[in-house]
Amino acid sequence: MVSLRSGRQDRTLLIVVWVLDLVVLGLGIATLQPILLLWGVIGLPGAVFLTYVHLRDTRARPPSTPPHDDDGAAPPA
Repeated sequence: MVSLRSGRQDRTLLIVVWVLDLVVLGLGIATLQPILLLWGVIGLPGAVFLTYVHLRDTRARPPSTPPHDDDGAAPPA
C-alpha cells in the first residue's frame, strides 16, 4: 500500500484555502452579496475536512512490522 503523508507544501496550501475562504466569507458579510456568502459557507466545511485529513496524516505512526516477501517470509538480513 502506498503511504501518503502530508508535508510542508500541503500545510501551505491548507493555509491558502483557509485565508481565501475567510476572505470570501468576510467580503460576503461586508457587502451582503449572497453568492459570496454561499461560497464562503460552502468553503468552511471543505476547509475543516481538509484540516482534519492533514492533521490525521501528520500524526506520528506506530512502529510497523518489518516488510515481508510475497510468500510471507521475512527478507534476508
